Amino acid sequence: MKKIKLGIFFCILVILIGCSDKEEKTSITQDHTTQINELKEENQKLKDELQNLKSDYSVYLQQFDSTSRTIMRLINEEQYEQIKTDYHADFNVLHGEINFKTPDNTKSAAFPIEKAKLPMFIAYLNVQSNSTEVGYYLENLEKEEKLLISFVYDHKGNFQYIYW
Repeated sequence: MKKIKLGIFFCILVILIGCSDKEEKTSITQDHTTQINELKEENQKLKDELQNLKSDYSVYLQQFDSTSRTIMRLINEEQYEQIKTDYHADFNVLHGEINFKTPDNTKSAAFPIEKAKLPMFIAYLNVQSNSTEVGYYLENLEKEEKLLISFVYDHKGNFQYIYW
């Protein structure tokens, strides 16, 4: 009789432990489901934010690209006064080269004016809090050379200078 009571006690104990595990597993599953849903919502918000940033940069890049190409056209056409008046740029032209005034921390050589007619291909867009830089490759297909030139704009989108 003692063995039967002990057997029944163990059966009840096993059943209670089994029920306890199910409740605990259900609770853990619900917690994980909640966490997954929260992460999905956060992920969607980040995707939306990234998409907005991409579209903002696309607009900026179009504006900067248009200005950069116009400036290169004006350099090629030797219309320096128009560059100074339209873009408030500070530069000197000497011996077939144009040298833009750059900040002390930016080293740049004078840019050969004859290179302004070369085809331009966008290399990079670098947006900072106080400026934006758009880099271009100028390709001389006859000599198989590639030059990197950078246009710098202030935080309001106004042209500042060119360096290379």
